[in-house]
Amino acid sequence: MTRYGAPESGQADDLVQFAPEDTARALDEGDCWRVLAVDDDEGFQRSTELALRNLRLLGRPLVLVQAYCLAEAARLLARDRDFAVVLADVVMETDDAGLRLVKGIREMLGLSEVRIILLTGQPGFAPIDEVMQNYDLSDYCLKSELAHRGLRNVLTAALRGYRDLRALSAARKGLQLILEASNRLSTARTIRDMSQGVLSEIASLLGLRDEGIVCVRCGASPLENFTCNAETGAKPLIVGATGRYVAHLDGLLEALPNESVRSLIGQALSGRLSIECSDSQVIYFPPHEALAEYVVYLATDRRLDDSELELLRVFAANASKGFGNVGLISRLDRLAYEDELLRIPNRSAALREIERLRLGERSRPYKLVLLDVDNFAGLNDAFGVKLGNRVLKALLDPLRQAFPPPAFIARITADLFLILGDAAAVDMHKAASVLTGPLRIDAASYRLSACCTEIALDAIDGDASELLRAARGGLRAAKACGPGSAVAYDEAFERLAAERFELVSDLAEALEGSHLELMFQPQIDLKSGRLVGVEGLLRWPRESGFVSPARFIPIAEQSALIHSIGEMVVRQACEASRELERSGFGEVLISVNVSARQFVVPTLIESIHEQCAQSGLTPGRLGLEVTETTAMQSFEEVAAALRTHRERGGFVAIDDFGTGMSSLQYLLDLPADHLKIDRTFVAGVETDELSRQIVRLIIDLARRIDVEVIAEGVETQAQADWLRRQGCHMAQGWLFAKAMKLPELIEFCRRNAQEATRG
Repeated sequence: MTRYGAPESGQADDLVQFAPEDTARALDEGDCWRVLAVDDDEGFQRSTELALRNLRLLGRPLVLVQAYCLAEAARLLARDRDFAVVLADVVMETDDAGLRLVKGIREMLGLSEVRIILLTGQPGFAPIDEVMQNYDLSDYCLKSELAHRGLRNVLTAALRGYRDLRALSAARKGLQLILEASNRLSTARTIRDMSQGVLSEIASLLGLRDEGIVCVRCGASPLENFTCNAETGAKPLIVGATGRYVAHLDGLLEALPNESVRSLIGQALSGRLSIECSDSQVIYFPPHEALAEYVVYLATDRRLDDSELELLRVFAANASKGFGNVGLISRLDRLAYEDELLRIPNRSAALREIERLRLGERSRPYKLVLLDVDNFAGLNDAFGVKLGNRVLKALLDPLRQAFPPPAFIARITADLFLILGDAAAVDMHKAASVLTGPLRIDAASYRLSACCTEIALDAIDGDASELLRAARGGLRAAKACGPGSAVAYDEAFERLAAERFELVSDLAEALEGSHLELMFQPQIDLKSGRLVGVEGLLRWPRESGFVSPARFIPIAEQSALIHSIGEMVVRQACEASRELERSGFGEVLISVNVSARQFVVPTLIESIHEQCAQSGLTPGRLGLEVTETTAMQSFEEVAAALRTHRERGGFVAIDDFGTGMSSLQYLLDLPADHLKIDRTFVAGVETDELSRQIVRLIIDLARRIDVEVIAEGVETQAQADWLRRQGCHMAQGWLFAKAMKLPELIEFCRRNAQEATRG
């Protein structure tokens, strides 16, 4: 028994504790029922003490604590609330002291689990029906009836109620803790985070030291976000570890030096069951919930009681689903952020990483590099997509060697790679050097090149997409310089891009409003001086002056506008040819330039001839001029189209001849009526021997393959005379006439005809 105070002292400060040795030990270990008896009747207290001495109820010893007044009980409960039952007399220092104690326990101290038995020797002061209805009591007994009912029976009923309430409360608290733990685990996005979180939450839930292992059977499911290879196979892998096991994280279970732990985890996996030990717990998570086979090992250092095991089972059920959710999230994450071919980050992942770095420590400079393999589309066309994919895979290893972690490598599009990292370690020239040597695939070697650009992460405002867009501007500049070029981003690219966009918009409006017009430059026979043809030259007049074709034609070729412009040029050329015919100059032929992009349309020649027919003209009245470079880009398609035009009576001229890189064999196979000597060679025939040699070679070549020659850009009489002496047939240039509108051309035709008649 434990007794506090004495009836004669009435002072809480004089409280004294005494108890038999076995009861005291039970009290220290917390494995007993503590009962508080509050009564000012010392005789009744002695009787109670005798009745409860050495008593065990529901498997536990009873410890009695006695107080002799309301104030003493209140002070005791304020500092010690661990009581299962309170026996309280109604009438003590006041007639309602016991009732006030009940209110204090329930309302002020908030003790809802402790069971209260109210005792009275004077039932008239507190009627039983009224008290039981208004107060939270387990029982209300007359002291005189206790002998009949038995104090032991009354206490047994109260203790059973207390035990059930405690169990219910513990379960409620445990479920609340499990709910809170599950909420925290719901933020995990990787198996690593989930595994570490499960170990820590179980330790916190059960009051254990944080020490354990999470294992998974590698390869059990395609949903895990860890990597298995030929060496690991289906061997168990440690994906979570705390305490003394941290050093073994990401290692194979078979490498764990603790044979006992290794054996327990192995038994759980092979038997697909959980194992309970005196100093540990092994929990098996089935794949139908976790989407892989997981085992959690916990070092408990003691045997868990039934309530703890029940909490662990509930928690494990939630955690099992949590592993499954993380597995699904990991799979979705890979689908969203991993390149399917190379298994490296994709464009979305790159944008996410850019944002992460830009939001992080700003004192460290970071740089982004783009690497684009030159003519990768041509490689695919020539050798097939399978080889192209193998080339990309072969490129990945040298990229990783050049830019090891923490550098970030991603595949943005088919052959476009992104490298991201510290500015000191990431460099566009270093990226380009990756392809200086051959790529070996099986027994074959492939030599490739790449264009590269670089940009600092803080170079522009805006989000990651804006930064990547700006970097692409630098890459376009590199590509414009030719294969293997590297050009760093310059803010001027943004301005030029904006100007190009504005120019495209204005060009579309000009085309729609018929503001583009065809002007005509005469072509003169150098022997007779007669006008034999004209070249239609497209002009774009604006308030500020003419826009150079060298500026707007390349932009049109990069858009779909070139096709509409081509149709307009042919239409105006046909209209001009009809007008020349009405004016009596039907023998003057008109030629127009055709862009390489126009030949992409397989029905180009049919469309041109249809326009001729609508104007009442034969194809023989229209010439097509293509540059040497245009002809070489898609030789078979271009040659076939030009051959069709010639077969139907039209004529063909190869423009800017001598400036390209075509072979003589291609020239022999290319259907052509005229070779046009580029103006850069014509300009040098008066002073530069090399220019003269080139022009002689072109004229001699044309003579041998029975093709006429037209010299462009003739500006002096000396140039015209020299060209005529070399056997050049025709010429055009400012010496004869500038490009002019159709009415001026008709007038020019009249003057030329008159001069020819006089000559």
